[in-house]
Amino acid sequence: MKTSIGSAPEKRPNVEQVIEMRPPVFTDPANPGLLADIYESPARDAYVILIPVPGLKPDEIVIEADPYSLTVTTNPAQTQPNAGPTYLQREISLWPLSRKLDFPVEIDTDKVQATLENGILQIQVPKGAAGKHKIIRVGQAA
Repeated sequence: MKTSIGSAPEKRPNVEQVIEMRPPVFTDPANPGLLADIYESPARDAYVILIPVPGLKPDEIVIEADPYSLTVTTNPAQTQPNAGPTYLQREISLWPLSRKLDFPVEIDTDKVQATLENGILQIQVPKGAAGKHKIIRVGQAA
């Protein structure tokens, strides 16, 4: 505590007062939405997409593919933010989210596969036949 000559000692605020004085720190993330890591497979014949979707079940995720893009949409079953515990901060979205991912080459939409494990959605996106390197063997004439 600070004191100066001829004045009463300064009273320190209690914890409740400090919390009330402090500006709110519970804000929305800078870029809410589906975040994704995308890399090319070691064989360079597919893209692999990793999207964190904590708490979601497979039936709450929709994946749509067209020849040059993939759209991932989440539809969480629980959309009431007041249900359950009282949160101090909540960054895991309860609202439907969507993300469109564009590819530089055509993808094989018939062979796209997705798995959900430990809150991570992994999508295997094979490149289309047009984007594949192929060696053509010349046959011997009869």
